[in-house]
Order: sequence, then C-alpha cells, then structure tokens
Amino acid sequence: MMSDDLKEYLRFLKWKLPYKRNMMKYHVNTLSFDDTINLILKERLSVSRFGDGEFRFMLSEDTGDTFEINSDSLAQNLKETLTENQNHLLICLPSVYNGLSDLKWNEKVFWQREVSKYLKEYYKYLDTTYVYGDAFFSRPYQPYSVSSNEVEKKFLKIKEIWNNRNVIIVEGELTRFGVGNDLLCNAKSIKRIIAPATNAFERIDSILFELKKELKKNLDDDLLILFSLGPTATVLSARVSNETNVQCIDIGHLDIEYEWFLRGSVSKVPIKGKYVNESDGQKFIDGEVSDKYLSEIICTIK
Repeated sequence: MMSDDLKEYLRFLKWKLPYKRNMMKYHVNTLSFDDTINLILKERLSVSRFGDGEFRFMLSEDTGDTFEINSDSLAQNLKETLTENQNHLLICLPSVYNGLSDLKWNEKVFWQREVSKYLKEYYKYLDTTYVYGDAFFSRPYQPYSVSSNEVEKKFLKIKEIWNNRNVIIVEGELTRFGVGNDLLCNAKSIKRIIAPATNAFERIDSILFELKKELKKNLDDDLLILFSLGPTATVLSARVSNETNVQCIDIGHLDIEYEWFLRGSVSKVPIKGKYVNESDGQKFIDGEVSDKYLSEIICTIK
C-alpha cells in the first residue's frame, strides 16, 4: 500500500507539467502581498476576493458540502462583481499565478491541480490588462512555509487598515471575528451585524437593508466595513462600496488564520468558540463569549 506522502508526490508530478503549460498560455497579473496591502492603504480601496470556492460558485460547479447554496443568482452576482470595473474596488485573485515557491507542499499540489484543471474556464472572465490584488492577503499563515517573523509582520501590516477607525463587521453567526484576540485592538470602535451562518446569500437583501440603515446613522470618513461571510462577502463588498462610497473589505478567514498563528498550529485545528469550516476536526466547539462582544452586536439576521 502506498504511503500518503508517496500519493501526494505522485499527484504533484501529475499536475506539474499541465500547471506550467497553463501558466505559459494564460497570463494573470497579480500583485504581491506587500503591494496589495500598500495599495489598499494608500488609496483606501475596497476589496472583493475570488478564491477557488468563489470560482466554483460562479461557474455553478459542485462545491461539495459547503455553507452556501449554489444558486444561479449567486453565480450571476459573482460574475458581475468580477467583471464590472469599479475604480475604488480592488479585485483579488490567489497569488499562485506569481508562482508557488513559498507555499507548503500540500498547497503546491492543490494549486497545481486547480490551475491545471480550471484556469482555462476562469480566464474567460478575467481582464488581461487588469492587475489583480493578492487574495491570499487574508491567509498570511497557513498556506505558507515561511518564518513566524515574516507572518507576524504581515499581520501587523494588515492591522493598519483599521487603525483608529470605526469598524462595522458583517459576519456569520459563530464567526466572532477578532473575538478573544488582539486582531482588532487598534480599531477606534467595533459594531457587528450577525448574518446566518449558512446560506447567507439567501438573506442578502435583509443584510443590505440593516447595513444601510446603520450607515445612515453613522456615515463618517473613518468608517470601514469588514465582511466575513464566504462568497456573499465577495458580492457585498463590491455592492456596498459602489452604492455608499464606504471602504469595504472582504476579509475572509483572516481571524482564523490569526488564531492558528498564535497557537503555532501546523494544521487547521478547531478554535474554541468559533466556527471553523476548514477545520480538520470538529467544526465548532462551544465556548463562552464576552459581554464586550455581545455589546457590539447591533443586529442579528435570522
């Protein structure tokens, strides 16, 4: 019987040449992590991120057992987000199109396969003249084989985005972004809108209604909206930014990445008190939440 390491190596060899061929045939321009964050900071850009999951939803492909219904409406909204040109919005793609050298072995195998199988389909919706941001800015730890000092510097750089700013977080139930750690310690204030943990896109109109109602009361130059809501966040970040001129960041798994970094976890372990859809084990382990977190919630959408 073949070992897991041997199987992984054979998969690596299988996709190595197809990956190289597609990389030569289809050119995708993506910024580095540093250039992405610097651009967001300098121009206060909003961000919508497209990873393998968003592309699967967009192309109506099988997404497996996920937290979102794969609907025609979601697919159309993702296509519009990816292809509409908004000057104040940075579309981000995985930086694997710049190379795979810094990635862990299993990540290299995954992305060689991904690029080999799907880049041709993705490419139909991409703009060859556009320079995309790095979607992995919200995943600065787990995918990479780099020093902890490098990772810490990346988290500190990201935290500059909300430094001394009023933040509204739109997140899934049990996401609890920044709760129990110091990720948001430099924000001026925090408010939260809690959306459904699953199938949030089905409630997108209610989320938009409650968010705009809050914006009417609290529209100021320091306001920043962070979305942590799967593919729904990709759509919402672009739409809210376009309709309100407020900076919106599709922030993804950053908080969970930070939790793993603080623990020095080499695998995707569960985090007590937070839902971790990518966990190698249990997805949610119940834990107490602070009064501070509860006081930050301004609305819960069922």
